Amino acid sequence: MAMEAYPDKIHTDLLSDARQTCYKARDAFYACLEKESNIKANEIAAVGLLYPVQCKKTREFYEKVCRRTWVIVCLTKP
Repeated sequence: MAMEAYPDKIHTDLLSDARQTCYKARDAFYACLEKESNIKANEIAAVGLLYPVQCKKTREFYEKVCRRTWVIVCLTKP
């Protein structure tokens, strides 16, 4: 779908509320990773990330509310 077809369309995923929701989901996922850091990672996500099964729900929510490119960038930055 070309952007010029909908020049007045507001992309809510770029608005502040959507970003804040994404950041909260990201923080919840990383908090889970830190909490469960002593558990063997056995779930596979994007870019080969392994994480504990206890973090599966927070990971799914993170992927649901954030743009895919944001999720991948957050995981690949050193």
